[in-house]
Amino acid sequence: MRRLSIFPLCIYLLISGFLNSAAAIDPPTFSRLASSPLFSGPGMDNSFYFCESPLGLLEEDSVRVRLRFNFNQEQWHAHGNADSLLQRYQAWDLPDILIGKPRTAYLALHYAPGTISDNLPAYGKRSLPLQRFGLAIAGQAPSGIFQIGFLGNGFYGTEKIASGDNNRLIMGLEDLELLLGSRIHELMAIGLRGGATAKLDTLRYFSDLTVHDRYFTGQIPRIGGYAIFGKSGFPVSSDFSLQIATHRFVYVTWNDADQDPIKGDSVGWKWQTMGEFMQSGFTYRPAILLSYWKNAYQDYAPTDNNDDLNVGRPRDGMDWKMSDFRFGIGASTMLRNYGEAWFEYTHSATKLAYGSTWSSLPDKKRGYDRICFGAQANIHAIPMLRFPSSIETKLRFGYFNQRENSGINAMFSDDFGMLNPMTPNSQRYRYQPDFGWGPDQRIYGFDMGLEATFLNRMIGVAGYLELLARSADTRYSGSSAGVEATYYLR
Repeated sequence: MRRLSIFPLCIYLLISGFLNSAAAIDPPTFSRLASSPLFSGPGMDNSFYFCESPLGLLEEDSVRVRLRFNFNQEQWHAHGNADSLLQRYQAWDLPDILIGKPRTAYLALHYAPGTISDNLPAYGKRSLPLQRFGLAIAGQAPSGIFQIGFLGNGFYGTEKIASGDNNRLIMGLEDLELLLGSRIHELMAIGLRGGATAKLDTLRYFSDLTVHDRYFTGQIPRIGGYAIFGKSGFPVSSDFSLQIATHRFVYVTWNDADQDPIKGDSVGWKWQTMGEFMQSGFTYRPAILLSYWKNAYQDYAPTDNNDDLNVGRPRDGMDWKMSDFRFGIGASTMLRNYGEAWFEYTHSATKLAYGSTWSSLPDKKRGYDRICFGAQANIHAIPMLRFPSSIETKLRFGYFNQRENSGINAMFSDDFGMLNPMTPNSQRYRYQPDFGWGPDQRIYGFDMGLEATFLNRMIGVAGYLELLARSADTRYSGSSAGVEATYYLR
């Protein structure tokens, strides 16, 4: 899911990255929408949807070839003024390919060129043509007792500003991960994963070649695991994942001056349980979610060579911690063969604790909430419309409303957060503990979508539209739209 914030991608990587990795295999169009269920929808007990492990495809997919093309656009402007474009994100999948043998092995390739741009008054008009690419591999022994997977997602681009030649070169790995798993029982699957994330951002300041501004941020190493209990047709499923990481920030600026590195540890876990029972032809899926993450940060003196990942002595008292605990309840319902409906509510408690250097400042604590609900109707199931049996058509409506911290774990931040000021000292704010603690904001919206498959699910097309609003000190309006075409060979 995309998120909205002008804070750097580091926030997304350090706070939510250790809970879920971004799979190279994108989910279907409608599951990207903000009103989609996060933990109560059908199939969400699969490890692919629960913790985005490609090993879940060995149990989820039944196709030999899937070829998908899509286009997505998101934009924000001042409320009531459609001509005041502030931020825009456009991306294509050209293409997203999945090839393999069901329950044996899969190979996925993903290439997505796109453009991120903004016209915020504080920075001027900036644009970032970004190339995203990915590879995922999953395979298992016939019994499922041994499974192995690999995940690699990267990006490359050059950010430019309209008022000059200076630019920023960015590149990185959103995921580099090896996974080992096992279906140890028909009701139990487990997995172990280890890897890293990395981002390098370098300012090329042609106005003065002696000026530098480059930084590295990432998680090295990142390890974790998960356990999945349940199977199709079983009345209860329960999933748990745990991940720990060491995150690092290394910074060199101005006339090649080494700045303090920041290093810390992260831990996060997530647990969800879903029931399933039928009554009078209806299927009900109540669900519960609990999750927690904590990031500890410590400021260190730089080493003689600040271009590596080593650190000097810790700066006394210059440490801080951020944490979040989340609780959610929800349910989805299958309305016989006519469609489905869902509702979810989550509440999170977020905290920032200061080190002794900032002892005069009280710790920050805030609570945030989110609701979403929606319905999807199977139009082809209406007898009077007389659809051919080879065609299926679904119409969807949804709504979400959430109060959030605009800098911590906010929706729609991973794309626009890639942009940085075209100046040296662009990252000095990171040395303040509350650099990621933004003002509260409320974001909400409606969405609608239409999906159809033809020739007995050989060809699929889909489209969606989201109408969004965001309010804090200033109100903004937004929209998101996408179209998708898919070919399946079973």
